[in-house]
Amino acid sequence: MVSHLLDGRVAEKNEKPDSRGDASQWIIRFFSFRDSANKILSKWRGAMIKKHSPGLTLVELIIVLAVMMIGLAVAMPDIATFSSGYKLKAAAREVATDLQFTRILAVKENKAFQVIFGSNSYQVIRLSDGIVAKSRSFAPEYPDLNLTSVAITFDSRGISNGNTVTIANARGTKNVSVAPTGRVKIE
Repeated sequence: MVSHLLDGRVAEKNEKPDSRGDASQWIIRFFSFRDSANKILSKWRGAMIKKHSPGLTLVELIIVLAVMMIGLAVAMPDIATFSSGYKLKAAAREVATDLQFTRILAVKENKAFQVIFGSNSYQVIRLSDGIVAKSRSFAPEYPDLNLTSVAITFDSRGISNGNTVTIANARGTKNVSVAPTGRVKIE
C-alpha cells in the first residue's frame, strides 16, 4: 500500500505511522485529497455537458413564425369555404327557428301572421293590423346569402299555407320547408 505521509515522503509497504496523531493526520490528508479530486472531476464533467437554457432563441422564434404563416397562407382558402358552409347551416337554423316562433306567436295571440322573405332578409308581420313583430336582415353577418322571395302564412291555429324557403350561398343550398300542418323542417 503506497500512501503519502505528513512530511511529504512516500511510505513503504509495511511502514506504518508512528503515533496516533500521525495516523489521524494521514486520514485527514487522504480524505481532503479525495474531496479536491472529486471537485476537479465534477468541474471537468460539467464542462463536457452542454447546459440548455429553457427559453427560445430569436432565430428559432422567427423560424416557427415563418412556418406558421406559410401554413395559414396555404389553409386560408379552405377555411373560407369551410366557414361558408357553417354560415349556410346557421342561417337555415335561424330561419327555421323564426318560422316556428311565428307559428307559436300566431297560436298565442289567436291571430294570423305572415313571414315575408326578400333576397337577404325577412319580416314577421301580424296580418290583422300590419304590425311588424320581427325583422331580420342577413346582410351584415352573411353578405353572400340569398333567400327565395316567398310568403308563408300561419293562421290562428298554427296551420300554414305550406311553402319552402331556399337559402343559398357559394357553398350550397338549404331548404326550409313548412308543411300545411305548420311543421318546420330543414332539408
